[in-house]
Amino acid sequence: MNYLCIYLPSPFFPQVAAEKKGSKADTEVGVMVGSLQLSAFIVSVFVGGYLDRLGARFLATSGVFLVGGCTVLFGFLEYVKEWSPFIELSIAIRFVMGVGEAAFHATSIALLLGMFPTRAGTMWGLAGFVETVGFVCGAPLGGMLYDIEGFYFPFVVIGGILLSFTPLLWYLLSDIHSLTEGTHDDQSDDDPFDDDPSDDDSSDDDPSDDDQVMSVWQLLKIPSIVLMLLNVFACYATLALFDTSLFAMYLYKEFGWNVTVWSEAHIGLIFLIAGGACVILCLVIGVVVDATYPRIVMIIGLLITGCGMMIIGPSFEFSFLSPKPWCVYVAMVLLGLGVSMITISGGPNVSEIAISRGYKTSMALNGAISGLVLAAIFLSGTLGVPIAGFLTAALNFHISSFLGFASFLLLIITIVDTIVKTVIFC
Repeated sequence: MNYLCIYLPSPFFPQVAAEKKGSKADTEVGVMVGSLQLSAFIVSVFVGGYLDRLGARFLATSGVFLVGGCTVLFGFLEYVKEWSPFIELSIAIRFVMGVGEAAFHATSIALLLGMFPTRAGTMWGLAGFVETVGFVCGAPLGGMLYDIEGFYFPFVVIGGILLSFTPLLWYLLSDIHSLTEGTHDDQSDDDPFDDDPSDDDSSDDDPSDDDQVMSVWQLLKIPSIVLMLLNVFACYATLALFDTSLFAMYLYKEFGWNVTVWSEAHIGLIFLIAGGACVILCLVIGVVVDATYPRIVMIIGLLITGCGMMIIGPSFEFSFLSPKPWCVYVAMVLLGLGVSMITISGGPNVSEIAISRGYKTSMALNGAISGLVLAAIFLSGTLGVPIAGFLTAALNFHISSFLGFASFLLLIITIVDTIVKTVIFC
């Protein structure tokens, strides 16, 4: 429901904004979209560091209340006639909505990890599944409700339903401590990917219980964790290259297709293909992560993502594939699969590294991990589109080949890091 609310205005808000301004409002709409990502990035780190102090029940419930309330308020922007207050209020409401989304999302994943401590991959896969369903269904549902009753209707209906969940969620989380009592600090000593499988009590740098609240900042001091977060950030930032306007211009230049027709119809189909691949595979990937090693899944995901970016161009390595429509479809399926593998394995990888460094599994650590991984995702949403737009303008859409090489570079670094840890500590 949170993600439905976020993507509801996608199909019609740019048109409404242009009508109120009297001209195109692409920049302002971009700022509005980015404001949610920016606030969610900031709050994800904060929630991750202070979840134990603020309380999971309070954060989850208030997050749902903020998203639902802001969604309903957004619907009443229809009655703001002047352009300046309309866009300013839009940006402000979406900024606050990002606060609620980050509070709920980071807390919910931490709760799932606490309730199912030995199934981290499956829980991240489940979170990715519902997120993708919200992404795929949000825009079509928003467009359908908009056609029925106008601008306010989708926001009032979906936001109202989400608001009605608030008291139910508060009640269900009344016994939150008993739900998250389990731990799994019994990581296997023969795990070849542990950073330091030595006795936790022998290290002078082991974090004490008193500073678990600030484990976000301590985790960021571990190079391997920073590498995992960089992988997650890079794969999501790569997807920004497929912003509708950028992608449409590329398809027009390569294949001569009508930009307007392709943008409105077929682009949605392409993203549906990538989203469908994520929906189908997220839960499977989560189970695979639990059954194998998260680093192996991430390495394969980086390889698949790099190949997908190379095929889009295609680059000179795939010069035998002169640009064809089917290359686009294949590449989007590969990107959907690769990004899912990287994202779902990101959390378990960070958790594995943290536990090997002496951290004990707790709500504080789960909150820090979920906050950091989500912060990497939201930061990529904030910076991805502007960076992609700049690079595309400077270097043509074949910048996809450059991004493919970047994925391969991260792949090599991750493999080297894994080998070093395995040789030194095993």
